[in-house]
Amino acid sequence: MKDILRNLDRRVVFIFVFLGAILPTLVAFRLPIKATPNVRAVYDTIEEIANKGGGTVLISFDYGPGSMPEVQPMALSILRHCFARGIKVVGMNHWPTGVGLAQQALDTTSKELNQTYGEDYVFLGYKTGGPTLIINMGQDFHNAFAKDLQGNNTTEMAVTKNITSLKDFDYVISLAAGNTPDGMWIPYGQERYKFKFGIGCTAVMAPDMFPYLQSGQMNGMIGGLVGAAEYETLINKPGSATDGMRPQSIVHLIIISFIILGNVIYFLYDRPRGGVQ
Repeated sequence: MKDILRNLDRRVVFIFVFLGAILPTLVAFRLPIKATPNVRAVYDTIEEIANKGGGTVLISFDYGPGSMPEVQPMALSILRHCFARGIKVVGMNHWPTGVGLAQQALDTTSKELNQTYGEDYVFLGYKTGGPTLIINMGQDFHNAFAKDLQGNNTTEMAVTKNITSLKDFDYVISLAAGNTPDGMWIPYGQERYKFKFGIGCTAVMAPDMFPYLQSGQMNGMIGGLVGAAEYETLINKPGSATDGMRPQSIVHLIIISFIILGNVIYFLYDRPRGGVQ
């Protein structure tokens, strides 16, 4: 047994990880999900806007297909939350590859909750410029986006006609897979125009975003698939992120178990005896 454990074939680990990823997708069970303070801060901000009689939220879909599994569930949950609470939404893109994903999210949630285009939400689409575009939006919103993606005048639609600057949005949310929040929205937008700002981002980005939470430049963050699952729990609408937590959690437990097993084997059989030689 000692030799078997010490020389365990790595393919055994691969098989366990494979089963841990596959079996939870075939067996339905629910893991407890508790929202962390950073995720709840985004939720609470939207609730505050709704409780004040409604308002307008700008959502920047700053991601592409490669980050869809993590970030798209956030987009769907935030849109469902806003629409259900009577909050108007303006969508836009800094990434051209995200236009289709944003349109899909808006179409899906607006149909679910009977939202009317132009009255309840507007999609501006993609426009190049990055930092320059954000500054322009802060100075003169209608100059930055004279028309929406469909060619409608933004001065004539109910959602956008009274928006003159980024300051007029009750909340700005960047759903991101790159440096859009810290490279563009914060230095060229939030710092200049002092709007309330929150983000949703991939898990690999989240650790780098904490300094902006601590400084108050962001008031909340939805990080990775687990953050998306937490938001789905808050709005009581489980989706793909909640489903994804089953295989992710089981695989993590398997990896941790093998790490513990490896350390136990080391201390039982391979640890140097009798002090330092």
